[in-house]
Amino acid sequence: MRLNTIAYKTGSREHFFKLKEGKPGDGVCALYDIPDSYLRLYCIRYGSSMLLLGGGGEKPKTIKRFQENEKLKKENYLLREISEEISIRIKSGDIEWEKDGMELTGELEFNTEVR
Repeated sequence: MRLNTIAYKTGSREHFFKLKEGKPGDGVCALYDIPDSYLRLYCIRYGSSMLLLGGGGEKPKTIKRFQENEKLKKENYLLREISEEISIRIKSGDIEWEKDGMELTGELEFNTEVR
């Protein structure tokens, strides 16, 4: 339901996310689920106009940090690597923003493995 709201009504407003779930400046965040839920979905957020969805999983209330759950850790670190690769490709000109700022074009295939 939250993704539908973001896509068709509001855009990716900051209060929908737990920010700074990655390295400083990489845009990796977690989409907030309904209260008392266990779902965690990692994303790369580019302002309010673009959101790249990643993976996620269940985050039990018994753990405080995603690093305590191997699935969540793997999904989060994968998005960190993709975000870094996107930045490198933008700087090199292999990826570009469309004029309207709503789409990335260029070399968008990634062969990334979490270390």
